[in-house]
Amino acid sequence: MATSDLPKMKPSTAILELFPLQGDWRDGDYFALPGNRLVELVRGHVEVLPVPSMLHQFIARLVFLQMNEFVDRANLGIVMSAPTKVRIDDRHYREPDVLFIAARNRHRRQEQFWETIDLAVEIISPDDPERDLNDKRLDYAAAGISEYWIINPRDDSIKVLELRDGDYQDLSKSTETAPSKVLDGFQIGVRKLFAAARSH
Repeated sequence: MATSDLPKMKPSTAILELFPLQGDWRDGDYFALPGNRLVELVRGHVEVLPVPSMLHQFIARLVFLQMNEFVDRANLGIVMSAPTKVRIDDRHYREPDVLFIAARNRHRRQEQFWETIDLAVEIISPDDPERDLNDKRLDYAAAGISEYWIINPRDDSIKVLELRDGDYQDLSKSTETAPSKVLDGFQIGVRKLFAAARSH
């Protein structure tokens, strides 16, 4: 049968009826989603995130490897990467690019998500920088996450934020290194990180 003989196919919208309306999503609906796409649940609304660029993935990989080596050496806790769900609030979950959970919080792991984490790392996506710069900053502060790193490939910068009195304060004093307060003694060379990520 020639391709021209096949019936014209239209996109099926009927499948959408199997899912809740935006704003009506519940935790169980979110966890039942099939596939391996990056999807976050924000106040009952599903946000389908773009596929990360290769640069984004190399940066995340390098940060994960350096942080994981530091944490493993002293058995400080667990380092994970996306897609790992973190509960912000009821019907509200985020998936940081890299995250750290202190050993004392290991018991906060649930079957499909972490109730809390100690450090979140996000690499700014070009499709919506405000999501990482503002939305997630507010979300992570509301969830009580002690430290938030914002890595920006547009200007090769790393902003390290510490939670104080419910709001994040910028700890970044140098453009050369990004030191952690939560992981005392851990730091990343900023220029070295971006150079290594771009050399792959």
